[in-house]
Amino acid sequence: MKYFNILAVLFFTVTLSAQSFLGTIDYGKSSINYKINLTKTGNHTNAFFSSIEMNAYEIPCQNTTFQKDSLAFYVVSDYYTYEYKYIKRNEKFKGHLKVYANENEQLLNTFETDLVQENGTGIKVIEKQDVSFTSNGLRIHGTLWNPKSSNQKALFFVTSSQGNDRSGSNAEASYFANLGYTVFNYDKRGTGKSEGNWQSATIEELSSDDINAIHFFAKISNLSLSEIGIKGSSQGGIKIPYILTEIPELKFGISVSCPVGTLLESDLNNWKNTNIDQIGQESIDLAAKVQKAGYDYLANNMSYKKLNSIKNKYVNQDWFKYVWIPDENIQKDYKLNFSGLPYFKKISQPIIVIQGLSDTVIPENSYLIIEKALKKSGSGKYEILTLENTTHSMTYLDKEFPYFQTLTPTYLNSIVNWLNTIEDK
Repeated sequence: MKYFNILAVLFFTVTLSAQSFLGTIDYGKSSINYKINLTKTGNHTNAFFSSIEMNAYEIPCQNTTFQKDSLAFYVVSDYYTYEYKYIKRNEKFKGHLKVYANENEQLLNTFETDLVQENGTGIKVIEKQDVSFTSNGLRIHGTLWNPKSSNQKALFFVTSSQGNDRSGSNAEASYFANLGYTVFNYDKRGTGKSEGNWQSATIEELSSDDINAIHFFAKISNLSLSEIGIKGSSQGGIKIPYILTEIPELKFGISVSCPVGTLLESDLNNWKNTNIDQIGQESIDLAAKVQKAGYDYLANNMSYKKLNSIKNKYVNQDWFKYVWIPDENIQKDYKLNFSGLPYFKKISQPIIVIQGLSDTVIPENSYLIIEKALKKSGSGKYEILTLENTTHSMTYLDKEFPYFQTLTPTYLNSIVNWLNTIEDK
């Protein structure tokens, strides 16, 4: 998700040590829930923002100040600034959310919101433990999420694409840990605190890190592999069937936004959808052919001489400025040639495949082709779930409140309902 800025001012007198407040943003017939944790170090107060709907977990707020009767903090997103102001009334903080455009500081809208102090016993529901292990000679860092009330089931988050570290899955990790799952997520090699280089690694090499992490997770959690399920999105989703075939003891798989073909085909599909308005329908297929040549060279499927020949043929076209042609000495990315489709035919575990129908990254027929492959598998139970008005990252644009990227409401609930159906499998 894109992290957002929150500017909040609370007017009250209190001695801070560690407190949490629950808030609600009301708009139209809908609402968004959030949580603010306050901690104090010396004379300085820190504020952290969490919201499962916004896929946010303990996002540090900037420039936090606490005085005798007020608290102020903010975080700024790429496009918006969010300003919250509350006044205490009858043990509840009533207030408003004001949304400003960063470009011109224009006030875009105002929404009602409230804030109440969370009642707690001081006992943590989840214990988090930072751990590290060695995979392929690299020191890898992760987090073990231990629920106080365990259901003796476990969920492992497979790493995804680009330079994303474990923070991208922290919100979901906390969500499932609150449901009783023991959870593990980690920084992919070359991200966060982990050693290595994800850019030069193949999918098989990255998957071997996942596999080593799963075995490490089983060991430190004292859970068997048969009690562990795995979840991944996008590039992580394409690794799910591969890892399930490599570790057949695993209990289940959750594959989200998984392309049906190679990652190269997925990248090309995303490029077409991103540039079609600028290039035009009449030229997009030819332009995409040229862009594919660039990706083929990056994936080591084409010589630079051949790529240069294609480039010189079309360089004077008006649409060529939207095409990316890599340099001759660019580091090759062999991940682009990987496809998870053959492995969907080989799995034996239950699996759910989830695709948003407004996904502009993967081909729109991906779920249909994956379903055909699963029919040939030995999976005792599989489900294909499609979500209307849902993007590649499982977010949707609410026309009533377009200022946050929020998860599609039925996304996580549907996963939990499916998990309940495979309890005894």
